[in-house]
Amino acid sequence: MNLRLKVKRAVLFSSMDGEDTRFDLGLTCSPTNESGTLEIGDRHVFATRQNRPILSKRRFCNLGLSVMRRSSLTQDSIDMIGLSASKIGNLYFVPSGEKSLFWRSQPAALDAKVFVTDELFERLVSAFLAGKGINWLELCIEKPGVLEFGWEPDGSRKKWKLESTTDLSCVDVESIDIGIRLFEGQPLFYFFALITDVIPSPLLWGASIFLAFIAWRWIEFLLIRK
Repeated sequence: MNLRLKVKRAVLFSSMDGEDTRFDLGLTCSPTNESGTLEIGDRHVFATRQNRPILSKRRFCNLGLSVMRRSSLTQDSIDMIGLSASKIGNLYFVPSGEKSLFWRSQPAALDAKVFVTDELFERLVSAFLAGKGINWLELCIEKPGVLEFGWEPDGSRKKWKLESTTDLSCVDVESIDIGIRLFEGQPLFYFFALITDVIPSPLLWGASIFLAFIAWRWIEFLLIRK
């Protein structure tokens, strides 16, 4: 069962434990239309507005994702989390917190924690430091008896069964796929990249702007003559 996500914000956290420095990558994610609908219990949902029924009374959940190095864990921690070749982390449903004298009320949310190899973590951090963003992100989640598909044949509706809406619930994250955006550009830039099969050089880019300006002036001249 896959969740296709869009990253809205990324923050790199650092902490020190003695002489060891630990880095965690925190991502704030929202659903995409391709992700379909994830119904959580009877009250909550993770889906875009387009995929949510107009008259639905379900409350929307945000999703926070923490990406960490697996090598930063001790073997006891790995055993406690249950990491294996087919499990890299957990996705939690965190119920809403009630308002008290010292705390504000918190809405229900989804919180994922995944542990990846050093190589993948370093590539992600390097991409962010270089100004490249994540174009898409996909989590593969599974938990027999807890997660199931709806009746729709395309599998667009998913259901997360909750024993209690006030208790923490958890499913396994089996894998994570990440697409990194390599460069930004305007539509004309992409057009020239498409027809030449290369990223345009500064000379070609400048020439295209000049030709576009000449064409616009010529059209303007013809319209004035009429």
